[in-house]
Amino acid sequence: MRYIAISLLLLISTTVINGQLVDPPNFRTVVEKRLRSEHRIELSGICPLDSDSVAERVFRDYGAIFVSNTGGKPPARCVFDSEEDVASFQRLLDPAVVTIGGIQVTLQKAAMTDLTAARDEASRLGLVLTPRGGSEASTRSYERTVSLWRSRFVPGLSHWIANGKIGRDEAAVARRSPIRKQVEMVLAWEANGFYFSTDFSKSILYSVAAPGASQHIFMLALDVEQFASRGVRQVLARHGWFQTVKSDLPHFTYLGVAEKDLPSLGLKSVDVSGQTFWIPNM
Repeated sequence: MRYIAISLLLLISTTVINGQLVDPPNFRTVVEKRLRSEHRIELSGICPLDSDSVAERVFRDYGAIFVSNTGGKPPARCVFDSEEDVASFQRLLDPAVVTIGGIQVTLQKAAMTDLTAARDEASRLGLVLTPRGGSEASTRSYERTVSLWRSRFVPGLSHWIANGKIGRDEAAVARRSPIRKQVEMVLAWEANGFYFSTDFSKSILYSVAAPGASQHIFMLALDVEQFASRGVRQVLARHGWFQTVKSDLPHFTYLGVAEKDLPSLGLKSVDVSGQTFWIPNM
């Protein structure tokens, strides 16, 4: 597999205890250094963590793409606000398109190169590695992220109204609100235990992304049909693909580095349902 060199600024030592890597550096600090040194960009300019609660939460839950070694453009922002903004960004990426099992998969070129290598290795091992959920298993539009958001938001709102936890007037305000304000209101409700996932047991962001924030928008994510196969997960990891959105089991993110290097990038491992997720250490 082709690995792109990591900036020396990111080669921060990690403590080893009982054979396990612990105490990764702060993820925000790593990203700030990376953007400045490699792209001359300030994180605050594309993801205002200190003034925007939605941006801060998105960065915390989906920010792993900011340390993906694609060899190309970094994410233009952590949350897009319109279809036009997303389409303009995606046109700059010059992606690769491959048909897998009749399904069109569109990814950044580095991600596709390593996905192809992973599929070749899986085949040699007698394993199958295919996309899950049709063409939207890879790249998505802004409008599709809005549609997926509403598929959780609307039933969740009805559920909590029926249970007397959210008032009808407050719910009406949420329905009329712009998407960014709607996300802010949902996250505030969830802070009080009123969750909007499909089974109302966890955050909506572990089920669908906030509109305009999905890793699929950046062409660095793939939902995998065989996510439950340990062998498939190991093959993907050997080729730079990891689970980075806590509790979203089929979702894999292209980071393009070896697993042993993930802690130095400010990512920590968390086990969920017997699977390992690498999430930002905030």
